Amino acid sequence: MTQELSYIKIKTANEARLADEARTETLKRNIIVLVLHHLQDNGYVQAAHQLELEAGIAATKYDVCDNIDLLSIVQEFEAYYKIKFGKAPKLIKKAVGPELRTGRLRGTHRIPGSGSTGGRSSPSKGPSSLSRTSTGSGSDRRAGTALPRVESPPNKKASNTSLHPLHDRSSSAPLGKKKERSTAAPSSGRVVGGQRIVDMGSELKNAIQAATHEALDNYSHHDDKLLKPVSNLGYTGQMQELSQVISREIYLNNPDVRWSDIIGLDKACKLVKEAVVYPIRYPQLFRGILSPWKGLLLYGPPGTGKTMLAKAIATECHTTFFNISASSIVSKWRGDSEKLVRVLFELARFHAPSTIFLDELDAIMTTRSSGGTGDHEGSRRMKTELLMQMDGLNKSDDLVFVLGASNLPWELDPAMLRRLEKRILVDLPTQEARRAMFQHHLPPTVQSEDDGGVIDLTANIDYDAVASNTDGYSGSDIRLVCKEAAMKPVRQIFDVLENLEDSDAAHHNITVRAITTEDVMDAIATTKPSAAGLRDRYTQWQKEFGSV
Repeated sequence: MTQELSYIKIKTANEARLADEARTETLKRNIIVLVLHHLQDNGYVQAAHQLELEAGIAATKYDVCDNIDLLSIVQEFEAYYKIKFGKAPKLIKKAVGPELRTGRLRGTHRIPGSGSTGGRSSPSKGPSSLSRTSTGSGSDRRAGTALPRVESPPNKKASNTSLHPLHDRSSSAPLGKKKERSTAAPSSGRVVGGQRIVDMGSELKNAIQAATHEALDNYSHHDDKLLKPVSNLGYTGQMQELSQVISREIYLNNPDVRWSDIIGLDKACKLVKEAVVYPIRYPQLFRGILSPWKGLLLYGPPGTGKTMLAKAIATECHTTFFNISASSIVSKWRGDSEKLVRVLFELARFHAPSTIFLDELDAIMTTRSSGGTGDHEGSRRMKTELLMQMDGLNKSDDLVFVLGASNLPWELDPAMLRRLEKRILVDLPTQEARRAMFQHHLPPTVQSEDDGGVIDLTANIDYDAVASNTDGYSGSDIRLVCKEAAMKPVRQIFDVLENLEDSDAAHHNITVRAITTEDVMDAIATTKPSAAGLRDRYTQWQKEFGSV
């Protein structure tokens, strides 16, 4: 029972922490949107455009709700404060000197919970921290941390009132609703002497869980996550330009690839979760010798799902995702490649928790020849800087994870292999995985008019037979086979459409026969596997250098 309670305690504590971080991110996004629309409404077009660039939020993506604007929020806060304390609040004060303004620009005054250490933030310090930047006297600061919620005036909507900058309506309203439902439930207490005794501990637990789940359900990492302004790093001149180059490689869109969409890569998915997901969810379990993995290499034949796994990380893991290729960090200008690598890892630490995905790693980190006669001087310096930065990650507690993908692992530098602690072979799919892929791409109903398709396309396939005849095919090869098989019945329509007279168009209905096993077999005969001959070489390299 003690062990079970410990599991519940750890999971509940971390869910509450994630929900609190989600509320903080949502609050920061709401503040940015309010400021953005306030600038646009008052004619500060250039300032609004610069804010869009730094925050990564487009003004067309979000709109302010009715009867909500920054001016009315400040006015209502001032009115409440004057009624409560008998004096108007002091929102700003004169700066002592340029040093204070410089400190603010470098991020000394930030919204709590936006630290770069992922799960190490302290959202509980938020009210006192923010009140120091918005009030003048010490009594105001003490009062600012305990401002209660009050009802709006009768002529205004209740949802328009926010009495403290860190009071989130979404975090308080569900608590009340959940308590009302839980109190009314007969299972929430026991009857003693004709009276019901309510278990307040259970009620509080249910309320916290309800608020936690609602905060997590309403939070979207790709929509609500804000990029911290790079100006906080203090870059100037050329370094600032290079940081803008790397910042463009931050993947902000949602690839919409889930763990469940990946077939046959269970081992790789498990290790990625151990390295990226679990250290953020359960940081108390990853200490000392159990510190999370810092690097992972995915190698194998082309088309087996290495890049798709990276897309799943960008979708499922709430980290800042850097999609890096050779063109991102290789420059023709002397010394810029090393600086780009340095800026990349500094930005990754700044935006931590973050993931650096190095696609086609063999194009960047080939083996350095002895004597320095093979590589160009600039290439050697860039490789050395990359190795030094990765070695620094292994000696730090920053939640920065490096994910590499390569089709030619035997060409990688041994020093890079040492820094990539886990090296996983993403092999060709097994027969069971191939069968699941055929079922996914060619289900009994491929498409229908009800789903928005132009034609009804069905399939009648022996999945076991086609799976057994595709040994050596990769996932992309199987998708190509399915596409070719689906085109066979559709090609019969083209001849009819090309020879159809306009007068006869109304008398013909488009009918398409079902995709059969013979169609798939014909597609297999004309579509050869792309990398079946390299299987033995990958297996041999795994025996010598693999680390799973």
